[in-house]
Amino acid sequence: MKDMRIGLLSPEGTNSGHFRNLEKLLPPGIQLTMEGLQLARSSRYELADKTALIVERARDLVQKLALQGLIVTGAPVAILNPGLEAQVAQAVGIPVVTAVSSCIAALKAVGAQKLLVMTPFDVPMNDKLIAELEAVGLKVVSCPPFKDPTFGASSKVGPDEVVATTTAAFHAATGVDAIYFQGARLDPLPVIERLEKELALPVVASNPAMLWHVLSRLAVKCSIDGYGKLLKDWPALSKQ
Repeated sequence: MKDMRIGLLSPEGTNSGHFRNLEKLLPPGIQLTMEGLQLARSSRYELADKTALIVERARDLVQKLALQGLIVTGAPVAILNPGLEAQVAQAVGIPVVTAVSSCIAALKAVGAQKLLVMTPFDVPMNDKLIAELEAVGLKVVSCPPFKDPTFGASSKVGPDEVVATTTAAFHAATGVDAIYFQGARLDPLPVIERLEKELALPVVASNPAMLWHVLSRLAVKCSIDGYGKLLKDWPALSKQ
């Protein structure tokens, strides 16, 4: 594989542990440069109406580092700035992916139709996410409320609690054929494979989905063990 330079823009910072776990996924030859925009400090809703600023910062980062692909993390920033992905892509001229579009692509690639959605968001943000999923033909069977949806609270949740909460939600739902984690601060990455084995269905999470999506857009195919079906099997992008 030839070397590739990928950029990542986070609407917050880049010091959270889930970014360190993302770095562990990088295949040989893939260089990932992260930059935090510090756009939200006390509420996810501070991310609204930030398209112009994100486009400007994306253009600067791409030009400075001669990037070949760009990840813009955070479902709320994409949800609260409609058309963000297309506008950034038009400005920088390289493949750009966001959290929700990447997870939709990943869910379709693994054949998912009926979802258990796990997020750390409040009900209004969950409703916006559910609307985006159902607009592309995915059915949300269950999206249970998070115990403390305040900004930043999910980073205090450990992997065993993620497994226990998800397993309980799965058994309380009916007909689910995939689990979708949105909200990387929950950091499900260390337990994706465990959940897939115990519950016998694919698990899609935003950070690995964005990595798979941007590299697939760049015609890169890998196989990464230990983090679930999506990265292990590396399915092709769906044409749907």
